[in-house]
Amino acid sequence: MKWMIGALAALVVIGGCGSKPEGGTPTAAGEAKPLVAFAQANSQDPWRQVFDKEIQAEAAKHGDEFAYEQQSAEDDPNKQISVIDTLLVKTPKVLLVSPVKESVQQTVEKAYDAGIPVILLDRGIPGDKYTCLIGGDNVEIGRKAGEYLVERLGGKGTVLMIQGLGGASATLERAQGAMEVFKKNPGITVIEGDDCKYQRKAARDYMDTFLQSGRAFDAVYCHNDEMAIGAYLAMEAAGTPKKIIVGVDGCQKEIVQYILDGKVDATFKYPIPGPEGIRVAASLLKGEGPPADKKIVLPTEIVTKENADAYLKANPNLF
Repeated sequence: MKWMIGALAALVVIGGCGSKPEGGTPTAAGEAKPLVAFAQANSQDPWRQVFDKEIQAEAAKHGDEFAYEQQSAEDDPNKQISVIDTLLVKTPKVLLVSPVKESVQQTVEKAYDAGIPVILLDRGIPGDKYTCLIGGDNVEIGRKAGEYLVERLGGKGTVLMIQGLGGASATLERAQGAMEVFKKNPGITVIEGDDCKYQRKAARDYMDTFLQSGRAFDAVYCHNDEMAIGAYLAMEAAGTPKKIIVGVDGCQKEIVQYILDGKVDATFKYPIPGPEGIRVAASLLKGEGPPADKKIVLPTEIVTKENADAYLKANPNLF
């Protein structure tokens, strides 16, 4: 979600090849379709790439109802502000935003104050000037990961926690949820590892150094799957006896294969909010009103060796 930065912004238009400066693309009858616009945070990391595939697939299902346009901000909040301003010139009927940071708040609120329904995806902003927020619950995911580790360890052992991007809400919340569980289990000791920016290489380098320290540990909890793979590769290269390894996201075929091969023990899916965002946009355009709940929380699920094959079949858009 939050780490690799690419070179080019992504621009995707679905729902007609014609262009019209305001209100969407023209139909065969010459009438403009309403425009649903999406300002994506980035389109580079694996989770975001699956996000893009799924939101575009859902938008395509509604191609007769509205035009869809998407632009990426490359994880640059200033660029996202510019992207949103550009999209607003096209007078979208619904604006979806996955904020890079809370600093885009004023621009999001400008759209909302102009009467455009705003659907936030994955990340929120301060205040309440948006129509609804759709995403997962990182605190709950952290709790689930903590409970899994405590059960696997029989309530006693040392967990090394390799952390994501320092200060990012997902990092803080995935740590918070797990720590709530660990603190209730006095037999569990936690080593708070470095921030490895959700990157495989950074986690592998950190684990290389950690192993050289000689500190004992029984399990590794990583705030995403890329870091879980990096930690495993470092332990494999060092000849370290197998430890319990848990990641988060569940968006890559590679991590599922690692689980099937017994290299990583489990991951917890961080749900993709894009399809639900499109469905809410479609409902708004039909005049059905906003969702009853301002915050829509999508459920997680655990992936282990026992259900990995079924998970692959149920999630064909994995990266």
